[in-house]
Amino acid sequence: VKYDRKELRKRLVLEEWIVEQLGQLYGCEEEEMPEVEIDIDDLLDAANEEERALKLQETLVDCYKPTEEFIKELLTRIRGMRKLSPPQKKSI
Repeated sequence: VKYDRKELRKRLVLEEWIVEQLGQLYGCEEEEMPEVEIDIDDLLDAANEEERALKLQETLVDCYKPTEEFIKELLTRIRGMRKLSPPQKKSI
């Protein structure tokens, strides 16, 4: 099975950054964080930046700290990313 390793690596780095930022926004460790799910592929499916920002605002609705900078930075980081497609079988 062949994976796009570069894309997977970018995704992993982004997910680690998201967890770190959510910890700061919610003021707690990952284990104590409320159930917050940010689906990168779902964001990439959105029609435009405004729709992506709206989805993120809805996800972070129970966060009491300002989320604007996080949302802005996340949208910048996903720009140019592609949805992860299922792994493709390597031709023999």
